[in-house]
Amino acid sequence: MNGAIWVLVLSGIFGFRVGMIGFPDWQVAVETAQVVAGVVDYPIETPFYTYHSQLWTVLHHVLAIPLKAGVSELTLSRLMSGVLGMVTFQALSMFVYALGRSVPLAVGAAALIVFTRSAEYGTAYPIFLLGTVHTYGAIGLSAAVLTVALLGAGCYRSGAMLLGILPCIHPSLGIWTGIAVGAGVLSDVRRLHADLRPALPWFLAGCAVTIASLIFHFAFVYDAPAGATRWSPQDLSVYIRLWDSHRRSIDFGQIGVRLNLAAMVISVIWLALLCSDRVPMPARRLVRGSARREGGSLGEGGPQLLLRTVAASALLAVAMVPLSHIAPERLPRALVVLMPGRWLNFCAMTFVALIIGLLIQRAALWSFCLLLFLSGGLLLGTGSMLWEWLGPPYGEPYGAGLRAPQVIWIATALLIVGALATRRTTAAKGIATARLAPKLAYAACVALLGVVSVLTWRSSHSRSGDYFQDRTNDVFFGDAAAHRGVLLVAGDLYLVQLRTRRPLLIDAGAIDTVMYSLVTGAQMQRILRDVYGLDLFNPPPEAIGAGRVPLQAHRKTWEGYSLDKWRAIRRDFGVTQVLAYSDWSLQLPVASQSRRLLLYDIPER
Repeated sequence: MNGAIWVLVLSGIFGFRVGMIGFPDWQVAVETAQVVAGVVDYPIETPFYTYHSQLWTVLHHVLAIPLKAGVSELTLSRLMSGVLGMVTFQALSMFVYALGRSVPLAVGAAALIVFTRSAEYGTAYPIFLLGTVHTYGAIGLSAAVLTVALLGAGCYRSGAMLLGILPCIHPSLGIWTGIAVGAGVLSDVRRLHADLRPALPWFLAGCAVTIASLIFHFAFVYDAPAGATRWSPQDLSVYIRLWDSHRRSIDFGQIGVRLNLAAMVISVIWLALLCSDRVPMPARRLVRGSARREGGSLGEGGPQLLLRTVAASALLAVAMVPLSHIAPERLPRALVVLMPGRWLNFCAMTFVALIIGLLIQRAALWSFCLLLFLSGGLLLGTGSMLWEWLGPPYGEPYGAGLRAPQVIWIATALLIVGALATRRTTAAKGIATARLAPKLAYAACVALLGVVSVLTWRSSHSRSGDYFQDRTNDVFFGDAAAHRGVLLVAGDLYLVQLRTRRPLLIDAGAIDTVMYSLVTGAQMQRILRDVYGLDLFNPPPEAIGAGRVPLQAHRKTWEGYSLDKWRAIRRDFGVTQVLAYSDWSLQLPVASQSRRLLLYDIPER
């Protein structure tokens, strides 16, 4: 079994266990899969139904199968949390392995990056690695990183196939990944052509999966509401400026942008000046063997392709920053929906993995000592789970002292200086033929990352049992599920459909779903005004940039509604019940209640 397979197997098992057992969460993709599977039926067309029916990803099709077979949403969310962990760990491990060719350090590096949260410097869109409900962003970005890492490791057939499948996992990130990889290939197309030619049928097979998924979506899932009115360009621009949290202007000073610039500089330096001694001799044999098994004949082209793709990704992402300052109505709507600023997250997520991989690649005493410095600094720095693992009082005095970004910048500068200073020396032959001192330093790195791996394995996201309550294990949600009709939810209540299998008018906790079903724009604006009492053009301060209906913004409005007003809302919008917080007092009869929530009936007469 070659090193790449060992990395995928070990990091995959490790990540699945950590994701499912240590950091489980509800998964928003399961919510849309409920509609695809037919376990949630919408009697009328609502903005939330239109969102479900128009959002395309193969995840919905796959998740709908076990839902239809009777698997609960909670069980499926836990399993999906494991899958997220698996793909995340595999992506980071393979990225490091593609450059450094050390199985233990590659697997340990992924644990270090996750444990220290050193890949979570999101810019336009937050980066989620574990313990998140946001299935699409988490698995889409990790799958994009894994695609590039597989290609960089010389696994051309599997990498090419995943590249073809990626758009049906996450259309936006699939497009940006394809552009970045294409630019990386075109920058050295003469040498890569022969190596990548055997992978072409596998890429086409992946594209066939994407096309089949798209055909299935439009044939059996997609539904365009009759008579729907899109937002005007001006209204869409107002929404993005005032309500949307992911499409605002990006500052060049943000750390995610700086990481992209640094990744571009490092990749160019390595490609231009350090290509003659970039891979140790044992690594070259591994690359050749992997390439032959994958249907190619590459020697060192994989790491070069990875670096070229990183440089292209960073250039593409930084070029998108000025676009974020252009008024949305002056840009194509398709580009606005694709959220170009989120591609900054590719290099932000992989930057520490890039540094670690290049340090391992040098296989020298100085590089392993620098890796020890970087690992120790991140472990003791801000954001590290070490302080949560130790618990108070240790986390308070120590966790706030050492800033993780400073450690990253110092290590980056020293890596460049060290690599340039030693570039004229004999190329590294690998750790197996190194002297005693580098071997001891290498062993120390393995030991430190091994300790971090154990800490990561034993870490968990502390949540109360109430967090995982739904219709199957809670009386209140069971009562809500037993009723029929469309449900109206208050404030920022989120994932209510997932917990109750009840159709919703809108998801008040994520009204940015309108960006993926623009035909509901006018209807969403009407609901905000006539139901929640909110003005699209003058939102309350707590709503600005939140992408949701604020918790208290409409409480007084709802508490002031008369019974006749509620009946008018039922008549005009088709809702039959209202879900609100237990300390709210609406002029409606109570159908069920819990310690935190109240379910109200809206009488028809």
